[in-house]
Amino acid sequence: MSTVKPSHMSGAQIDAWLGIGKSTRYSWQDPKSPYHDPTWPLAIKLGTRRATYVLSEVEAWLAGRPRSRLAEDGGEE
Repeated sequence: MSTVKPSHMSGAQIDAWLGIGKSTRYSWQDPKSPYHDPTWPLAIKLGTRRATYVLSEVEAWLAGRPRSRLAEDGGEE
């Protein structure tokens, strides 16, 4: 039996998948935050309180992130 990969994920699903908290995602999205990341994918609004992220955009963002320095030094991550 094959598993179908979703094309969209909710914010909570993205948080769980990346292992981050909701506040981290919010600070990446907030232009006023010192942790703002303008390369973070924009959510698609589905309603007043519901949004989703395109999984391929989040994967592309993740692939573009720098690798850990520990991995370059031969240390453990």
